[in-house]
Formats: sequence, structure tokens, C-alpha cells
Amino acid sequence: MDVVACAPHPGFGTVEVRRGARAEIVDLATCRTHTVPASGTRIHVGGRTIVAAPRGSSVANLGSSPDRKWQLFAIDPMSSMSIAADGLTVKAVSVRTKRVRTLGAGLIYADYRVWCGNRLVMTAGGDRMSTHHKWLIVTSPPDWRVRVLVRDPKRAFGALACDGESVVVQSGRDSGLDWTHAGHWSLWRVSLATGALHRLTSPPPGSDDDSPRVTPGGKVLFVRTRNHVGTLYGLGVGPLLRVGRDPDEYYGHRGWTTVSLGARRR
Repeated sequence: MDVVACAPHPGFGTVEVRRGARAEIVDLATCRTHTVPASGTRIHVGGRTIVAAPRGSSVANLGSSPDRKWQLFAIDPMSSMSIAADGLTVKAVSVRTKRVRTLGAGLIYADYRVWCGNRLVMTAGGDRMSTHHKWLIVTSPPDWRVRVLVRDPKRAFGALACDGESVVVQSGRDSGLDWTHAGHWSLWRVSLATGALHRLTSPPPGSDDDSPRVTPGGKVLFVRTRNHVGTLYGLGVGPLLRVGRDPDEYYGHRGWTTVSLGARRR
């Protein structure tokens, strides 16, 4: 690969440039280049391969720990989107030693995992239907001992956000195959110390409270959805603005990735 006017610039990490099934990795600190299989089969940190998917599989990069010492990932066997849709096993690998720890299986939506300081809280449980068979687990490096935070066979849990010593999570009755039923989700606060539940919202019939967010100032935002149309709400405040439809709604999960906190100002 031609590197144009490359001068070493420490601190900028590495860049991957895809070339079909292969990729060129450029270390911007040294301008050294090497060839690897394209993204989707490996994860690189600092120019080193720390995860390589088995032949015929792919790897999902699920982000790093706050101290950057661990990388989260999941292997998608046979690179099957159908298999991945029913959940994958989330693992953590040490960036330094490449030691791997298994955390738990679940849907790998970005809003189904959240860091609260050094603690990782995750919505666990297989089955692509978000309204079925989901509970919360919590763990932390370096030991990665996993404990169940809250599990109730009558309830399903979904997207979550950190709120200090608790998480705000959407939850509703475990409805099995009835994932299209509106009025399923409401918001609850769960203590990280005890797993105690406290209800925060009670949406009107036919509405769902999705995608909780917590601002740096501790304000709780969420999207109330009715007839597939969302309105951004502030907890204890009410409606703030219409946000339209979520284009990525899938089996009861609405990630509302079109709505971001801290939007750029002109």
C-alpha cells in the first residue's frame, strides 16, 4: 500500500484500509504497514491482533473497558446473521495478555450493555424477541465474576443506562411470542448493590417507553413510542420533541440510534 507523506505521529493509533478480503494496517506512530484479513475476522489494538475469529466465523467488536485494558467481543459462528440475531456469547480479552473471560450470552445491541464506573451491566438471555427471557447481570475486571443483578421469569429487561449507583432500564412483562404488543415497556431503576426495582414511568395504553439515556447532569431522557412514532421525554418533565420513526426496530427492540445526546452546535 502507498503511504503518502507519512511521518510518525505517536498517539494517533492505527488505521485500517480495506482491500477486498484483506486489509492494510498502518501504525501512525511508526508508519509501519502490515497486511491482515479484513475487519470482521480480527480485532487489533495498538497494531497487535488480540482476537482472531475461527475460519468461517466473524468477530463483533463490542468496545473496550473504561481503562482500555480489556476488549469486549463476540464470535459469530459461520458469520451467520441469523445466529447472531438470537444472541451471542460476550467475552472479554486482556489487551496485554490476550487472556479471555466469558461474561454471558445475550443480544449484542449497543444499548444492552453499559459501564457504571468499573462495573459492566448487561442484558442477558438468548432469543431475538426482546420481550422474552431477558435478565440483568453485572461483572467487572480483572476477575470478571458474573452475578445476576435481577431476574424475574415474569419480566423481560431491555435497553439500559447508568445512573450512578443504579441503572435505568426498560422492562415489561415476559410476553413470549407477543413481541408486537404495544404498551409493553416502562422504565425502572435497579440498584447495583441490591438489585431492588423501582418503577419510574407508567406509559398510557398503547405506548412504550424505550431507550433510556442519562445526561452528564443526571437527567433521565427516554423515547415514548406510539404507533411506531417516538417523542423524546424528560423524566418528571414530559414531552420535549418529536423524533419520528426508528428505522431499526427489530423484534420489539428500538435502539433510537437516530437520537444522540450532546448534539453538535453550529
